Amino acid sequence: MERGLRTWERRAATLAVLAGMLVIAFWPTPVDTRFDGLLLASLRDLHSAGVPPWIDYMFVEVAANVVLFVPIGLLIGAATWPSLWWSSGVLGLALSLIIEFSQYLLLPHRFASADDLAANTLGALCGGALTAAWKTLARRRGARRLHRDDRSGLG
Repeated sequence: MERGLRTWERRAATLAVLAGMLVIAFWPTPVDTRFDGLLLASLRDLHSAGVPPWIDYMFVEVAANVVLFVPIGLLIGAATWPSLWWSSGVLGLALSLIIEFSQYLLLPHRFASADDLAANTLGALCGGALTAAWKTLARRRGARRLHRDDRSGLG
């Protein structure tokens, strides 16, 4: 029962993440259009408070693309062996290519870019790497626990 629940939860999470991503990716206008003035004003305030000037609009845009694809990488990583964590980047790149190409062909007010491809792929890779690290740590903890139980006669 527990395994089925985990599979159901993973599928529900995958659908929710993909649905959210598709809404953002295929919104007819750039999603930051309504907030760009607020973001620029916030960045000015942050810069006057000592935040480095290289944290600018482009940085925030790239970071948002990375963060957008981290959940995809996490989910891909959860479905693969830890040694295949890099496949999250390959699949993230493929998904990003589909999105960027579709934006180019279908959404005249959106801008397809190689920067988005790179940032999206990086986000998916980060998610896959985080999942692989978590799985590896969990496996090591489990092995230590088994070893300890064997030594104490509980195994």
